[in-house]
Amino acid sequence: MRARDQLMEQNVALDLARREAETAIRARNDFLAVMNHEMRTPMHAIIALSSLIQETELTPEQRLMVETVLKSSNLLATLINDVLDLSRLEDGSLELDIGTFNLHGMFKEVINLIKPIASVKKLLISLNMAADLPEYAVGDERRLMQTILNVAGNALKFSKEGSISIAACIAKSDSLRDARAPDFFPVYGADHFYLRVQVKDTGLGINPQDIPYLFNKFAQTQPLSSKNVNGTGLGLAICKRFVSLMKGHIWIESEGLGKGCTAIFIVKLGIANQSTESEQHFIPKLHGNHALATFQGLKVLVIDDNGVSRMVTKGLLVHLGCDVTVVSSGKDCLRSVTPEHKVVFMDVSMSGMEGYEVAVRLHERFSTRHERPLLVALTGSTDRVTKEHCLRVGMDGVILKPISLEKMRIALSELLEHGVFSEAKW
Repeated sequence: MRARDQLMEQNVALDLARREAETAIRARNDFLAVMNHEMRTPMHAIIALSSLIQETELTPEQRLMVETVLKSSNLLATLINDVLDLSRLEDGSLELDIGTFNLHGMFKEVINLIKPIASVKKLLISLNMAADLPEYAVGDERRLMQTILNVAGNALKFSKEGSISIAACIAKSDSLRDARAPDFFPVYGADHFYLRVQVKDTGLGINPQDIPYLFNKFAQTQPLSSKNVNGTGLGLAICKRFVSLMKGHIWIESEGLGKGCTAIFIVKLGIANQSTESEQHFIPKLHGNHALATFQGLKVLVIDDNGVSRMVTKGLLVHLGCDVTVVSSGKDCLRSVTPEHKVVFMDVSMSGMEGYEVAVRLHERFSTRHERPLLVALTGSTDRVTKEHCLRVGMDGVILKPISLEKMRIALSELLEHGVFSEAKW
């Protein structure tokens, strides 16, 4: 009897501990979600206004200061994303967003993103995709791209001169098993393949004995601390978890300080069928050069209950040539919108009538797609549920804050050309 009573007491204590842990996780996630949204609003103002200032006549010293503000703001945005992703990874709530995507296009986009920084540092960048690498694949494009960018970002960060090469190929069966990853068990099948990505640099290198600690959170190795290079130590920790979610593994090779570094990872991707591939040609991405695009006289309505965000979004659109009307509530939007408005940008987290309800009301008012303006959500939430909800209520696009001038230009170009827009790096 006593043993049974002790067992019952232990079960009650375990159940209480479990509920307390679940409550703590929910509280942490709620706090992070609120902080994510609240921090993106002022960052939207900083990045948008800085990108507008860049378009004006500046002295070299002023231009350098504005570029520093933009770089710092983008680093902060990356840090926020990293903290959110790491939190979701640790509590198991992060799920891969699986879909068909242009694998070749994604690698080219990575190169386009890192080239400007590389050119400033006078680093040569090369991309080599194997001839048998499929053009389309099935997987989580955003997390795969973030992994490559994190690894390539480290290569840029720790390279003062020389070159950085990115190579992609299908991993051969005889090279998949690795003694460094005893828990990695590749499963072969006709519906998937293993992608092997290698990023090699001629940078600072690392002591071989420090390599095992690189994937720990907040790891600060000798080159990082001694060369005054900024970093949070989160990037590789998150890469390792992303790669594990994608049924792969990642490792680093270096012969020592001053001898460069090679990062290699393998992930499992699905094989896209032909019909799906053909449909992908009509899905807009962030590729292409829209730098010369202007939208003179395009009538746009902006709805946002935050005065600063409203002013900033209007500034971006006016600079692009749009004829902009701004309102501060859903009710004002419904009173102001006309068939002449071609695009409506709306914040989805307004007090009173949210953007979701506004979208539903506008669909009810305009009976045909030709009469209705394009509806675009502006949000600070990186939660996939938010994006899905926006699309479910009939929005044509979702843009994640903060928004730069170039980002707005690309979004408008894609919207007017294709009638839909969604960021690849959601």
